[in-house]
Amino acid sequence: MRPISRRSLLAATFLAAAATTSCAAGPLPPPLVEPGPGAVALNTRARHKGLFYGCALNDDTLTKDPATLARIEAECGIVVAEWSFKWAAIHPKIDKYDFTSADALMAWAGKQKIQVRGHALVWHEALPDWLPETLNAGNGEKLLTDHIHTVAGRYAKRLAHWDVVNEAINVEDKQPGGLRNTIWLRALGPAYLDIAFHATAVADPQALRVLNEYGTDYAIDWQERKRGALLDLLSNLTHRRVPIQAVGLQAHLDAAETALDQKILARFIADIASMGLKVLITEFDVRDDRLPADIASRDTAVADHGRAWLDAVLPNPAVLGVLSWGISDRHSWLNDKYPRADGLAQRPLPLDEDLNRKKLWSGIAASLDAAPARGTPSRT
Repeated sequence: MRPISRRSLLAATFLAAAATTSCAAGPLPPPLVEPGPGAVALNTRARHKGLFYGCALNDDTLTKDPATLARIEAECGIVVAEWSFKWAAIHPKIDKYDFTSADALMAWAGKQKIQVRGHALVWHEALPDWLPETLNAGNGEKLLTDHIHTVAGRYAKRLAHWDVVNEAINVEDKQPGGLRNTIWLRALGPAYLDIAFHATAVADPQALRVLNEYGTDYAIDWQERKRGALLDLLSNLTHRRVPIQAVGLQAHLDAAETALDQKILARFIADIASMGLKVLITEFDVRDDRLPADIASRDTAVADHGRAWLDAVLPNPAVLGVLSWGISDRHSWLNDKYPRADGLAQRPLPLDEDLNRKKLWSGIAASLDAAPARGTPSRT
């Protein structure tokens, strides 16, 4: 394991807040919350502790699934668009922007008084065909800056957060600092992160500026190396006063993974917080493709695993809230990415396909209820 660094020593005060959960995950007590229709909604519970709860929302749900949309309106105080703000959706041609999907989302959210996260201004996927063909060292800074000024500027003062850079780290690519080998890195070098955060700060200074990352959840070798590279990157950015304000942890969890160490997780969150950064849980779900078919045992394992992870993270006052990557099992990317060998659908989200609350809903609710109270969150 990575030795405790100077960052960890500076973070000791934050670790104290998480002391009650700083142990390897073991058996958990039964969920504390009855998941029936009369129970208090997740965002209401979160707000009671000065946190937020929300979920990802796709275009089909917004336009074709009013039942799921109604459940989002009931449970959530914030949403993140799965597609609407990505380059391929919003900047399909070099000389054309298409705000149709994003504007529809913003109109619905405004009517419902639900906050919105922007996702994502810089990513190596979901790119329009023209961009890889055009981007180079000579035009890269202008292309990136113009895009950010146009998109973030259009929605200035209307979004709670921006995922400014998504998934910047991939140690296996063997690039300096563990950075992912993307078209942005090849065209602009590591400076692309500086460019993106500075441009976003100019375009929308009120939105929280976030570096969003996955694969930091478990006490396994590649994730330990990724946590180390991420902490080093954050230290470098903050030392140089790049205007990053928060880290998004995607938390795509695996209920069959046994290497969930709450002490390591709490230390990692404390290390981030010691740099003056906030933490958001941005894409929470719990895959079950390696579990037995029985629904009851699957749901229990998913709920216990998700709750153990949240119980390690939510005690730190730097954590602002939780978004799951969807609200209902009827809409999950995991069935395509990690299909079960038996052909059954996965059950990774708080509501089932019929929009009933499940044990995972209870686990999230219990973790929110157990979290120490903060002040009212400033970004929702």
